[in-house]
Amino acid sequence: MSRASRDLLLAAFSGVLLAGAFPPHDAWPLAFAALAPLLVACRRAPVRRAAGLGFLTGAVFHLILLYWLVTVMTRFGGLPLPAGVGFLALLAAYLAAYVALFGALVAAASARWGTTPALLLAPPIWVGLEVVRGTILTGFPWGTIGYTQHAELPLLQAAAVGGVHLVSLLVVAVSAGLALLLDRSATAVARLAGAGLLAGVGLAAIAGAWSIPPRVEPAPGEGIEVAAIQANVPQDRKWRRAEEEGIVAHLLAMTATAADSGATLVVWPESSSPLSFRRPVEAARPDGSVEHRVEPRAEYLDQVAALARDRHLAIIAGSVDYRFEEGGWRATNSAFVVGPDGALGPAYDKMHLVPFGEYVPLGRVLFFVDRMVQGAIADFIPGRRFEPLPTPAGAAGTFICYEAIFPGLVRRLARHADFLVNLTNDAWFGKSGAPAQHLAMAVTRAVENRRWILRAANTGISAVVDPAGRVRAREPLDTEAILRARIAAAHGLSLYARCGDVVGNACAIVAALLTVALRAAFLRPGS
Repeated sequence: MSRASRDLLLAAFSGVLLAGAFPPHDAWPLAFAALAPLLVACRRAPVRRAAGLGFLTGAVFHLILLYWLVTVMTRFGGLPLPAGVGFLALLAAYLAAYVALFGALVAAASARWGTTPALLLAPPIWVGLEVVRGTILTGFPWGTIGYTQHAELPLLQAAAVGGVHLVSLLVVAVSAGLALLLDRSATAVARLAGAGLLAGVGLAAIAGAWSIPPRVEPAPGEGIEVAAIQANVPQDRKWRRAEEEGIVAHLLAMTATAADSGATLVVWPESSSPLSFRRPVEAARPDGSVEHRVEPRAEYLDQVAALARDRHLAIIAGSVDYRFEEGGWRATNSAFVVGPDGALGPAYDKMHLVPFGEYVPLGRVLFFVDRMVQGAIADFIPGRRFEPLPTPAGAAGTFICYEAIFPGLVRRLARHADFLVNLTNDAWFGKSGAPAQHLAMAVTRAVENRRWILRAANTGISAVVDPAGRVRAREPLDTEAILRARIAAAHGLSLYARCGDVVGNACAIVAALLTVALRAAFLRPGS
């Protein structure tokens, strides 16, 4: 086999290993070796060839990881199958470009400074590019390699120090160490460096195991009795007018059952009810002008409020809300709290919307997209305030669906919250691996901020996660369930909650400086 063919196989193998380390396969040990084949192939390759190898790894990885997007775009987005496949291919190509740059930088650094320095720089380069990918063009940090450790508690504890990016740094460091040890021509210094990387990650895992908060059940008098309602309403049934009354009645009945079993805080999933708590109203003023305001939708709110009063219960529920802006009514994807007194409390409006799902980026330029999917894309506007919802049990840092994948956003909510609440609707994903991938990110948010998380998902996976990342309870996909648990309020801040993404940002700076320093290698003929 030629070297070129071998390198292509190594690069593709890295992509397969990466995908296998994530849910639903969850073979997390694969993550530690996943990038080693690519690094072996790139360390002495010309820069442009290394970029191609990185692109192959990234394409294989993201095509396998995100296969479920085809179903989302065709079944719910209204796209024909070829267009859905094309959308996945374009997204995978975009994401693979970051891995291509990773390969190119490793090869350029190797040509400039030698293999050992290049492989030692590989972990911060990878993490820096993950940070960039999660930031520009609204960000898409799905597939961050640190999430492979969501069920491996010792190493996951590093997230409380430096966020998921520190976990990624440790995981990639093992691949870099293996690549150094696998180099037959490596010097003693190189092998010592490789062994040092492995030993450093091992020490981090030991320190993480030592730092895991004990598994303590909140005392009956101190804990918060909570419940998540997983009503399991199919996506195509939810918006039928004839189904509205039955869906609401069922949500109320499940909530009453949860309250009767002791819950004092009940959470409904994102968009679980087809009705909104408030509606826009336009009224004429005496001077002839028009007043734009929102008012309660009494026929719906009264039912929820009555249940909250009767059971002395707080309810957090997803609802569409409205604001009058720029000459028209605009919708927000919101979460409201209804207190034990039946009063409709404040709302949290979703800050980070799903591109091409809840809005069209660059809508004036991409005006044809909404037409292409026949209006299946909602036209939401983002929220403005990072404020937790007040409940009798404490401040609930509430984030909605897609926001779970953005550590910085959840951190801003968690800093002033006693516990976290995640409302989501993963019915779009069907029985694919996406709901488990989404849950893995929510688990990491719990560890980063040392907060309990109560997660309510319409069709699953609803879960309760403790501050160490243990999933204390969960409900499987496509089942109707009431998830009961006792959680506790927390008040201290983790190092990550205090300082933010210092590790990730430092790695991004390293990657940027290396790109500038090695730019000549990208332009050199024959590179």
